[in-house]
Amino acid sequence: MKEECRTESPSGGEALFEDPDFPAEDSSLFCDSSTPIARLQGDIIWLRPQEICQSPALFPDNINLGHAKQGLLGDCWFLCACAFLLKNKHLLNKVFPPDQPQWADGMYRGSFQFRFWQQGDWTEVTIDDRLPCINSTLCFSRCHSPTAFWVALLEKAYAKLHSSYERLWAGQVSEALVDLTGGLAERWSLGDFGSEEEQRPEQDSDQVRRRRLDLNLLYPVKDQCTISCSTHSSPGGAGELGEYHALTVMEWLAVKTVSGSEVLLLRIRNPWGRCCWGGAWIGSGAGWSSVDPVSALDLQARVAEGEYWLDEAEFLSQFDDVTVGYPISEEGHLKSIYTGNLLTHNHQLAGRWMKGLSAGGSRNSSNYGSNPKFWLKVCERGEVLVSLLQHRKWRSTEKYAQKPPEDSENTKHQHYQAIALHMWKVEKKRFNLSRMLNKPPCASTHCHAYEREVVLHGQLESGYYLLIASTYQPGAEARFLIRVFSSSFTSLSALKSPAPSLPLTTDGEWDTSYFRGSWVKGRTAGGSRNFLSHWQNPRFPFTVCDESAVTSGVNVRITLHQSRPETDLQPIGFHIYKLRDGESEQTSPRDEDPVASCVPHCYTQDVSLACCLSPGAYTIVPSTYQPDCSANFTLSLARRIHSLKDDDSGDHDQDQGSPKDSEKEKNEDEDKEQNISKKKMVVPGAGEHPLQYNYTFWYSRRTPGRPASTQSYEQNIKQIGSFASVEQFWRFYSHMIRPGDLTGHSDFHLFKEGIKPMWEDDANKMGGKWIIRLRKGLASRCWENLILAMLGEQFMVGEEICGAVVSVRFQEDIISIWNKTASDQATTARIRDTLRRVLNLPPNTIMEYKTHTDSIKAWEDFHGLVNASGGR
Repeated sequence: MKEECRTESPSGGEALFEDPDFPAEDSSLFCDSSTPIARLQGDIIWLRPQEICQSPALFPDNINLGHAKQGLLGDCWFLCACAFLLKNKHLLNKVFPPDQPQWADGMYRGSFQFRFWQQGDWTEVTIDDRLPCINSTLCFSRCHSPTAFWVALLEKAYAKLHSSYERLWAGQVSEALVDLTGGLAERWSLGDFGSEEEQRPEQDSDQVRRRRLDLNLLYPVKDQCTISCSTHSSPGGAGELGEYHALTVMEWLAVKTVSGSEVLLLRIRNPWGRCCWGGAWIGSGAGWSSVDPVSALDLQARVAEGEYWLDEAEFLSQFDDVTVGYPISEEGHLKSIYTGNLLTHNHQLAGRWMKGLSAGGSRNSSNYGSNPKFWLKVCERGEVLVSLLQHRKWRSTEKYAQKPPEDSENTKHQHYQAIALHMWKVEKKRFNLSRMLNKPPCASTHCHAYEREVVLHGQLESGYYLLIASTYQPGAEARFLIRVFSSSFTSLSALKSPAPSLPLTTDGEWDTSYFRGSWVKGRTAGGSRNFLSHWQNPRFPFTVCDESAVTSGVNVRITLHQSRPETDLQPIGFHIYKLRDGESEQTSPRDEDPVASCVPHCYTQDVSLACCLSPGAYTIVPSTYQPDCSANFTLSLARRIHSLKDDDSGDHDQDQGSPKDSEKEKNEDEDKEQNISKKKMVVPGAGEHPLQYNYTFWYSRRTPGRPASTQSYEQNIKQIGSFASVEQFWRFYSHMIRPGDLTGHSDFHLFKEGIKPMWEDDANKMGGKWIIRLRKGLASRCWENLILAMLGEQFMVGEEICGAVVSVRFQEDIISIWNKTASDQATTARIRDTLRRVLNLPPNTIMEYKTHTDSIKAWEDFHGLVNASGGR
């Protein structure tokens, strides 16, 4: 971190802050000296507000004088968004935290803090208060009051966020509104571009997307939203507006004329601080003669410097488009500009288009299905807004050296991809993707647009929806953020591709092993088979023993998961090699072809392969595509050890909601009971340290859309293995994935042998559980502490403990410990206190106790089922 620079305070006190990351130098002003402000080089000096005027303040006493006045920088788009902050104090306080020391304060040290919303999070920016001036006067934006400096300081902080003032030259009001509020903004056209059928998407996609605005649509929220208008070409009467320019709509209202009709008037503020229009409502224009004189005087009195009135017809003829910022309540909820409803639920997920993997292009492309996909679950009918926001690629501004940036429509093509969002209603969570994509979407943003953000709006029925985000050109790369705002409860999750193989389908009995490994640069990161170093990769031997399993189809399933963030993935894959008799994985021939492979290498967290292998010895070699790419990984290996008899359906759990044959379920249950009865109870090995009770690890990976019944849940939970000693426990645990590395709706269960992790089990049905909800990142540590305390009998409640569960969810993780007797309050209190101690929980941690009978009743009430199952 750079050391803070300070200069002596004028009063002789502590030195004032000088920002080393955004110094008072040309590097903070210019990025490539290609805009018109490059002519100012050598003329700009940096002064603090107390050097510019005698009594500086952040805001003036008269708030009307606090509005922004544009200087020599072409950032009218940003200043129009600033007007929204002045109108909404709770938003202003979010961006500009109040109670910061000012110039007359003894705590003043020459610095100010600001916050801007960037790609899903609020980013803090600290600046010193040295401002660029020419001849002791601010050369860029300022307030109409010469002693107020909030606009100049905010502009400097925004310039620092963008790395220079020059990067603020030309932009979109919608982008600044989102950066200043964390909300949404939409842009509508006021021009007539013809019908959508007449447009060529690759040429006019922007105009098609921005449908024409009906001002009546916004009337219910006109006093709460912000409206900005802009012109791209010189209108007939606004001679000064020859270049792209954005202005603010301060208010609009219907005024009665003396003839009894109504005229819609809009009061416009020009950031330049001067009137640039000579229509019928300027000064003593002809329009005022049609209005009652008292009303006319009142409306004319509202006009401040740089403002003027015009009517709806003039407005529609003089401006090209309108930007509308969504209202945001003091609680931080978005308000719909379509209905006025509060959208109290919101979610966001990051994504990425990557060439060769997830940048499939538009629906015209055969690779469209490879684009990033997301599940949107709508729990009840309501209003839903979905936005797709892409990261900005900074453009070169070289062209501005010859010409002002009047054509914003062309400049944005240089730093944004053309993007779109399409949505399909899906009746079943498991579906044929190619078949579905041949059907028209239920909603979309219609055309790919060169915008930072596109918004999809609709009233959606309950159910599942598939969202696909795409660029127009295949192979176009960018990062993005999907956001959902809704009036009713919704959930958002990413659809992995390819999908992990767990949980296993219930087509027999399987033995599953879990391994952890690492690719280490220079040692075990050998790369793919294209490289001689391939055999340096980690190897995992296994055997296939069951001859009968081969005749029943798939008998081996392997999933490779890399433990890296989705934004920094390595391309991964694996090969399976068969070992000849007498060979080990160390002595196997290096020129042998694999018997099965999961390739090509993919930029994804999970790759999976299901195959049929004959009995024998094998080794798995997982790899990254290039050598010397470091990453940790986990490998799950499932081998079928028993196949079900008389299974001729071949279609287990194919679709959500597909009813199963009751006789088949009965046979499956009988087979399962027979298999379980064949197993022998585990016992400690020679010299091992026995535990007081035997335990079993279970795993489940939940599919939220599947039918909720005891049978389907019981089939979904899979035994990992049982143990009776400390040594046996560590043999399992050391190879298992940590909860923090699990994805989706996944659960680990650790229960005493003979007790199933189900509410209805005889040992559980009269009991309950203590529940603790954890923020992301804590599950692995808390789970380990909990199960070690349970195995070590730290709870000291005899046979009362049944087991423990860790549940990994998208927004949070959940830890719970189950006991036998819910009515024994002394025992449940002791479990609670011990749990708080072993997890080292803060005193204010919320702990909830829930009986299993209550859980069963709530599940039955919610799903309308008679036999509901627990642990979900």
